[in-house]
Amino acid sequence: MLERSTKIESPGVLKAGNPNKSLASWQGRKTEIAQIQQWLTDKNTFLIGIEGIGGTGKSMLATKIYDEIADFPKRFWADVSNGAGFSDLARQVLSEFGFPVPEQETQLVEALVGCLRSGQFLLIIDNLESLLQPDRQWGSLFYGDFFQAWVEDGGNSKVIVTTRERPELKGFEWLTLKGLQVDEGVALLTVLGIRGDLTQFVELVDGHPLLLRLVADLLKEEYSQDPDLSRLADLGLGNLRQLLTDSQVVGIHHRKNVGMVLVLDASFNRLNELQKALLLNISVYRGAVDSAAAVAMLPGSSAPEIEEELRNLVKRSLLVDKLNGKRRFDFQPLILAYVRYQAGDQSEAHQKAIDYYRSIAKQPPWKTKDDVKEYLEIFDHFYQLQDYNSAFDSIRICNDFLTLRGYYVDKVELYGQLVSKWEEIGARENRNYQAALIFLGNAYDSLGQYQRAIEFYQQSLEISREIGDRNGEGKSLNNLGNAYNSLGQYQRAIEFFQQSLEISREIGDRNGEGASLGNLGNAYNSLGQYQRAIEFHQQSLEIKRDIGDRNGEGASLGNLGNAYNSLGQYQRAIEFLQQSLEIFKEIGDRNGEGASLISLGNAYNSLGQYQRAIEFLQQSLEISKEIGDRNGEGASLGNLGNAYNSLGQYQRAIEF
Repeated sequence: MLERSTKIESPGVLKAGNPNKSLASWQGRKTEIAQIQQWLTDKNTFLIGIEGIGGTGKSMLATKIYDEIADFPKRFWADVSNGAGFSDLARQVLSEFGFPVPEQETQLVEALVGCLRSGQFLLIIDNLESLLQPDRQWGSLFYGDFFQAWVEDGGNSKVIVTTRERPELKGFEWLTLKGLQVDEGVALLTVLGIRGDLTQFVELVDGHPLLLRLVADLLKEEYSQDPDLSRLADLGLGNLRQLLTDSQVVGIHHRKNVGMVLVLDASFNRLNELQKALLLNISVYRGAVDSAAAVAMLPGSSAPEIEEELRNLVKRSLLVDKLNGKRRFDFQPLILAYVRYQAGDQSEAHQKAIDYYRSIAKQPPWKTKDDVKEYLEIFDHFYQLQDYNSAFDSIRICNDFLTLRGYYVDKVELYGQLVSKWEEIGARENRNYQAALIFLGNAYDSLGQYQRAIEFYQQSLEISREIGDRNGEGKSLNNLGNAYNSLGQYQRAIEFFQQSLEISREIGDRNGEGASLGNLGNAYNSLGQYQRAIEFHQQSLEIKRDIGDRNGEGASLGNLGNAYNSLGQYQRAIEFLQQSLEIFKEIGDRNGEGASLISLGNAYNSLGQYQRAIEFLQQSLEISKEIGDRNGEGASLGNLGNAYNSLGQYQRAIEF
């Protein structure tokens, strides 16, 4: 377990800002620092990798570089050990460095590369192995594209990564980090207050920094008056030398990990029962936790008692203390692997974590991904429990929000995991499986990967036909039509919409019938057959009114308005769009309201009433910002630019 890199399966929230690691007892590494400094000044080196087994101090070396290397006025630290998606990383880096954040996820790679090319920035990505699959391929979309693009384009900025495993990617300068030199290891133990035959011990453990620190902290905690290496025998580590030099233990990596397990066993066995329970239970969490999260795992203990024990575990180097506004506690990855192994079945702890996150989950409205992080954690815990239906339910709560905010890659990873598992266990009749296929298709569609979207819509269609679900079949056909419409294959799209329409009429699904007619109208509108489009939108409108679907009625009126706008009948278009706007206001559909305001703005712009157009577009911009619709916000800004351009206010137009 210690030697294996752990891929975080579901996306988490990025841990970013600064390294938050203490360099108080830093020793040596002069050769390694000199090598990295050379690469940092080399104009042909853009990407630097620090590789090594767990506990060799990769993150600490990167922290030293981050804190002390000059010539980089702006720098950013990103810890991706929690499975952070590329979108989170790119958005935060762009914001931190003062660059605009594009509304489309697919534009983020280009935007980040452009940002790094424009100045002299330092970007450090810590714990990269969390993003790699067992075959060393990327488990998260866009990371590979970014590194490839950065290697090809380069610039004055530098990107440094730390990892236990190299990705399959050319263009890196690699530093393989080993243990400390003997004199450096002796200096570290001396600074930590340890006595005895230091040279012999450092040689024995190959100068492994984490192992040296664990031994030092164990001795100081147990024998504060006399922390001498000779005391290791009293702690059950008398045979450490014999075990580490055993001929059956082959290879330096294995030796270090054997030593690590022996020392961790000794440390763990010396803990009191509360400390053991605390470690075992909080290891179920992803990322740093505060004392409240720890108390939720052991409800019988008081908060001050838990806080004190957490700090005691920090003294033993079994936890890391992070002070960034609020005190939080985290595991070093190697120690986390050990503790989870000790914990065994963590079903009960996962359930407690779910209950805790439910108790603190924020209610809508949400503005940032951070506002829904509890739901992402609940998803992960249900997923670990193999309760895939509950995992699906937990993420469906914030599905619309993730769509509105443009977190399509997160949706791909979340629904993709569920689809893979349901496929594996043969849950074809599970309605959630079908829904997940559609959500996955929708996410790929939003990313512009229409061919991939079609694959999942096709699977959904096949399952619906197999189990005789005519309603699901109609929806799948509609989705396929929308994807082909996006590809510009309007005739193919029309065929799917027509089939969907026939099924809806056959089973008496008036809502589905209205949706199919509306989609047919959109397809004919794309073909420039505006009169034909109007006929379909008119039929759709009648059905929506007939069944009392006010939202659908508003959408049909909006589509009619857009079609008349395309015909140049602006006054007629405005009448329909005004009705659409009133309905959306009445039912409180802020998204629809914003869309109607944009269309009205465009119609008035076409009429030459630019000031009136600006008023509508300004209102739509305010709504988009309020509901967190980044896509709508971008559209409003672009159209405001067009209106000011028409007014001849070019500088203002450029700003928008």
